[in-house]
Amino acid sequence: MPAIGSRRGPTKGDQRERALLEAARALFREKPFSQVTIDELANAAGIARSGFYFYFESKQAVLAALCEEVIGQNDQDMAEWLASDGLDREALRQGLAGALGRWRVDGRWLREALANPDPGAEVLEVRERLNAKGCSIVSRRIERDARAGLTVGGPPALLAAMVIKLRIMMFSEAYANPEEYTEDELLDTLTDAILRLLYGTVPESAAPKAPAASA
Repeated sequence: MPAIGSRRGPTKGDQRERALLEAARALFREKPFSQVTIDELANAAGIARSGFYFYFESKQAVLAALCEEVIGQNDQDMAEWLASDGLDREALRQGLAGALGRWRVDGRWLREALANPDPGAEVLEVRERLNAKGCSIVSRRIERDARAGLTVGGPPALLAAMVIKLRIMMFSEAYANPEEYTEDELLDTLTDAILRLLYGTVPESAAPKAPAASA
């Protein structure tokens, strides 16, 4: 009889699905989504083509599942800032840094899933749902600070949507042009842009110092 509180380990089915997702992640990093075939995905995961359809209805469904994973990880990274009040620049910057690290590695397929105007119905449905969830979470934080008189004017939902879109746009650009700005430049500027958007200011410690007057 199993011990009380024991948990079932991953089944072979769980392991095959995980293998498919990891194989897809690797393939989507290497070439455009449109050029990856179902046969390639199945072969890379070590299963038959028919086995692929046991776990996913389409290639778009795999991309959608990967998107959900990454957005979930991003939400975890942002949890400290989302739970705090006021500017909390350090927590915001740390959360953005975690997401940027994923974009640096997986930016090819993240751009196709989150920035492509026509990623396919399955991916678009997931994108819209995840964006709505992200906006709702950020909006609740803005509403909390608005009640305390800390934020600028404007509908919290609209401000939250601007934050989400700005983050995606800048991370997408960072992947496409990795040498244009250093990581610190990008993170510091994006962090402060979000804080100015929401609060009209940044912490004094983060504000650029005025040059000293010459003698």
